[in-house]
Amino acid sequence: MRKPCKTSEGKDTGDSSQESTYPKLAKDSSDGTYCYLVQRRLSAYVTDFSARRGISAGSATCIDLVLALLASLCLYRGYSIIGVIFVQIFGIWSCVDGEIARLTKSTSRLGDFYDTMVDRIAEFLIVGALMLSLVRDEPNVSWGTPFFAYMGLVFLITASSEKYRSVFHGDYPKRGAEPFFSWFCASSDTRLFYLSLGIIAYVISGLAVIVQGLMIVQSVLLACNVLFRSWKIPKLAQKNEPMSE
Repeated sequence: MRKPCKTSEGKDTGDSSQESTYPKLAKDSSDGTYCYLVQRRLSAYVTDFSARRGISAGSATCIDLVLALLASLCLYRGYSIIGVIFVQIFGIWSCVDGEIARLTKSTSRLGDFYDTMVDRIAEFLIVGALMLSLVRDEPNVSWGTPFFAYMGLVFLITASSEKYRSVFHGDYPKRGAEPFFSWFCASSDTRLFYLSLGIIAYVISGLAVIVQGLMIVQSVLLACNVLFRSWKIPKLAQKNEPMSE
């Protein structure tokens, strides 16, 4: 027999299996492409399972942070494939906390704040751990410039999303406003997906320049994305397009 899903106040919301079916809990316009098409399909099952067992959105956020720390530790220690697996599990769990909150009607500004902070911290830790590992194992390849360029541009693109949300009171519609960049660099789920592919290619080939080249390409795309978004946001403001919640 299925366990009912309960709200944060302990109220029974009934059978959550239908409510958690993909893509009902996804954020259609603001999710990254990889997140919406792949991670949300998997996280729907995890969300349904977790909500039935009383795991709160806050607990899911904590689990998400632990997964990011494990991914970073594995990458730093040179267990690259295990690290990639944890990165992908982290990506799925980064969807779960918000989905649980929406499913159990327990969304809050504080929860949203912690969710966003964990996502930002996780990307920095994962990329930083990977760079430290490569600096140690591949000293003949230059890593400083690609790392700082990449992380600096990640900061700019994420800051633009958060500032948009604070000003216009809605999530920036990545997939609708910039479909090209949503496939490559506009959100952390997509960036970490390509980074995972780069790590796998490096493990198979032994060529560290694959990861270096990937970070350079991502940095160029992020720079173009920042410029495009700087042009696009005023257009959205003028048209007063509906903001996704």
